Amino acid sequence: MALRYADTVNTGAAAISGNALLDFGRTVTVASGTFSQFFTGGSSAQGALSASYFMPTGRRVETEIGAFAGGSAHQDGTQTGQVLGNVRLHYRVGAGELFGGAGFGRSTFGNGAQNMVIGEVGASGRVHNVDAGFVVSPVALDSAKYADTQLSASWTFNDLDLSALAGFRLGDQLEALGGTARGWGSLTIVAWIKPAIAGVLSAGTYPIDPTQGFPGGRFASASVRFTRGHRRQSAPATTVIQVPPPAVEDSAAVESFVWKRVSAQEVTLSAIIPNAQSVEVSGDFTGWAPMKLTSAGDGTWRVTLRLGPGRYQMNLRLDGARWIVPPGLLLITDEFGGAVGLLIIE
Repeated sequence: MALRYADTVNTGAAAISGNALLDFGRTVTVASGTFSQFFTGGSSAQGALSASYFMPTGRRVETEIGAFAGGSAHQDGTQTGQVLGNVRLHYRVGAGELFGGAGFGRSTFGNGAQNMVIGEVGASGRVHNVDAGFVVSPVALDSAKYADTQLSASWTFNDLDLSALAGFRLGDQLEALGGTARGWGSLTIVAWIKPAIAGVLSAGTYPIDPTQGFPGGRFASASVRFTRGHRRQSAPATTVIQVPPPAVEDSAAVESFVWKRVSAQEVTLSAIIPNAQSVEVSGDFTGWAPMKLTSAGDGTWRVTLRLGPGRYQMNLRLDGARWIVPPGLLLITDEFGGAVGLLIIE
């Protein structure tokens, strides 16, 4: 990659990054790290670990309890660190959500340390095959108070994934860290050469980070991405091909699955699963992100979504096990040979 840092460093670097996500149903853990070797000498390493636990607290409300730890180390001896705990509420609205929360933690860099309080309020959803999100994050540190607003969007078309973001900062700027720009943005293009290999181009700017003492800067990078499993959370191919039914022990647990229109733009999905502890749905109407169903207490699980007439692809998951096709839906194969169900809403 080419790196220009706070208008004081202009160099190139070779970097390797890793990212892993573990999904245990109600608990999700993400780990990531990057090591960079600069062409002009020196190196740096950084990593982060986060975990979240999700609890249903209402018909459409879910509570998330999370924790984050991260830091960086550089060849000149500079080190940074950050620990944060947060609570967030999610309110489901069709295929999207409204969310808000707060976090408390502590950060260190150089010879100093400071306490921090972070708030968050925003919304996310899908509009015409574009996944979009908007968030406002006020931050209070021992040395500064500011609020970041950020809009992000991603779009998938055949073998291309496009993502972009734009942000703006209000409040204290801490110009001593370098840079005076209050706005930032970036664009990333991922071209999938094969299901597990992609070329990635990315460029943009980023703001100063008062929590870890990082100046702002500009970046441009070209990389090759290798992945294991599904290359992305995209809708499966629409070609209908009959495949063998799922294992009996999985499908037998679902006694029935039906949909019912409750308004011009809302549909309720219902499944009778007497012995389940948790039930999730994932489909092209959720951006292939898991969405929890609510128990009615008699073995019936429901969720109401904003769905117009059309053909949708989806699966169910019981108690965090593997995804299955609910009974009553036509089984089709996706581009990876997996089974999904075809849901037709009239």
